[in-house]
Amino acid sequence: MLLPHNPNAFTRSPLDRAGHHRGDRAWLEATLDLPETRLIPFFQHRPFVIEDHGVLGPGWLHGLSRGRIAPPDAPLLFLGLDAQKVAHFAIDIPDAAPLGEVGRFEDLRALGPRLSREDLSILGPAKSIFEWHAKNGYCANCATPTLIVEAGWRRDCPTCKTEHYPRLDPVCIMVPTFGEKVLLGRQKAWPRGMHSALAGFIEPGEAIEEAVARETLEEAGLIVREVRMHSTQPWPFPHSLMIGVLCEVENDQEKIDTTELESGRWFTREEAQLLIAGKHPDAWAPPPFAIAHQLLKTWAEEG
Repeated sequence: MLLPHNPNAFTRSPLDRAGHHRGDRAWLEATLDLPETRLIPFFQHRPFVIEDHGVLGPGWLHGLSRGRIAPPDAPLLFLGLDAQKVAHFAIDIPDAAPLGEVGRFEDLRALGPRLSREDLSILGPAKSIFEWHAKNGYCANCATPTLIVEAGWRRDCPTCKTEHYPRLDPVCIMVPTFGEKVLLGRQKAWPRGMHSALAGFIEPGEAIEEAVARETLEEAGLIVREVRMHSTQPWPFPHSLMIGVLCEVENDQEKIDTTELESGRWFTREEAQLLIAGKHPDAWAPPPFAIAHQLLKTWAEEG
């Protein structure tokens, strides 16, 4: 549901998730038969897209298309209602052939820079949930095959009655700063010249600030003095919640852990501005749809 400004992609969805409808099977079935209902197919965790005169967008179908493109037991997900109360669903289909001549299925990460904020905020949850379903077909308590319920938002075990909910992995992502400099890291697998924020999973029993301090020390050998919250970003690759911060460190004497990073590099505020603009001579930052870009942009524009 749309809330005050957040600069990150995959946020500020225009849909009301309307969770009170998830357990109402009669309402869901009747709604799927309405001509205005919208249905987005996924195949192998990739959304269906259509390109029209060079403009790419989600390939929304009518809810009645469900029987033509997928079997009755295909995983179905109720995404919510838009401002006009039109229902939006996603469906995970086993075969792309029925839609092969209409559009195509593409990786959501690659689509990120080409789709609107609204499109990404709707497609992101669907990708995460379908990937979760694909990996959680059996009860972790008794190993019985589980059933999809609550319009795709839960799996239940018919034997031990355990309820299983989608997984969410919290991740802290930070840009360490010291005076007029910011440290960015680089992984060996990344394209040449790419530098980004530091990041790591938050461990059980750990506060966000503690995780930021631990990860910054582990990856860069820097001691954090202050943590300033910036924003958050649902990141459906596969199901993370990125918690973005700016953190001030005690000095600029980094000691990079090369088991996690290839290198680290300090950039001045002016260089950070060039990175954000894509004009730095030998380095570049993640694109605007990544929270790392927004963190760096905030710091670069503060001076």
